[in-house]
Amino acid sequence: MHRHDLKHTGQSPFLGSQKGHLKWSYKTSGAITASPIIGPDGTIYMGSKDGKLYALSPQGEAKWVFPTEDAIESSVAIAQDGTIYVGSWDGYLYAINSDGSKKWAYPVRAGVPSSPTIGPEGTIYVGAWDDRLHAISPQGDRKWSFRTQDHVLSSTAIAEDGTIYFCSQDDHLYAFNPDGTGKWSFRTQYIINSSPAIGKDGMVYVTSEDGNLYAVRPDGYMKWVFKTSLDVDSSPAIGEDGTIYFGSGEGILFAVNSDGTEKWNFQVGSTIVSSPTLGKDGTVYVGARDGIFYAVGPDGRLKWSYKTSGPIEFSSAAIDKDGTVYIGSEDGSLYAFGD
Repeated sequence: MHRHDLKHTGQSPFLGSQKGHLKWSYKTSGAITASPIIGPDGTIYMGSKDGKLYALSPQGEAKWVFPTEDAIESSVAIAQDGTIYVGSWDGYLYAINSDGSKKWAYPVRAGVPSSPTIGPEGTIYVGAWDDRLHAISPQGDRKWSFRTQDHVLSSTAIAEDGTIYFCSQDDHLYAFNPDGTGKWSFRTQYIINSSPAIGKDGMVYVTSEDGNLYAVRPDGYMKWVFKTSLDVDSSPAIGEDGTIYFGSGEGILFAVNSDGTEKWNFQVGSTIVSSPTLGKDGTVYVGARDGIFYAVGPDGRLKWSYKTSGPIEFSSAAIDKDGTVYIGSEDGSLYAFGD
């Protein structure tokens, strides 16, 4: 799923490409802001603003294409039974079989740019432009929904105790029980376009367009805040050692210690909206609006970079078991890097 796991740590169990050799690229007819997601058999699933979901082989060949009626900015989530869930701006959450046939479509009746998350019991959680978080059964039935005061672009993270965390553009981080009852909400100073991430100790990390990274305790109280100079739309990633990584509007990739102090920062040439992905060795993979995809070592030094033909926006990297790293660009292409 988006950000790899239920806690949305952005951690991969695999070692990613160390040299950044371009293996192949696949061109769609629309910009790509969704993140590629890798299925158990190595199939890469990727939505495009051309309104289509693509299933590609590890060699970069199309296996099938599923059309919707509007742009897809949502990243897919794959259930244990192989069902693929993805949202579209046409107002539906789609459930798609592994052969590319439609299983069902749930009418949200508003754009669904949020990436779905599948809970331990199979419930699909997804935010939408109707200002709601929707909880939908694996059969495509409504379980419950909660209305915020603004759009929900955030994807849902789920803690070990079952608590559901998500954000809204109404400036709030929300905590809910799986039955739809609220626990608490935490307000930042401005819009939140990013998704929360959960640390090993249950700490919830969230960024905001107020320029801050917040560490929020499981009881809803702030532990600390890390301030930057401009807006932040990049979702945080959490390393195995507890380091938090995120990009900022000032074009800096930050590494922050678990106590809220800066570990290091890496300056790039443009705003970072993309969320970092972490390889097994701690390498940080992230794209920027200058169209460059960066691989930065855990020491904050550049390993390699590659210039695409368009900005890299919300698309985050995915790492396959063979080390191939995938990233989407607004030039309409999915790129595959290996060694």
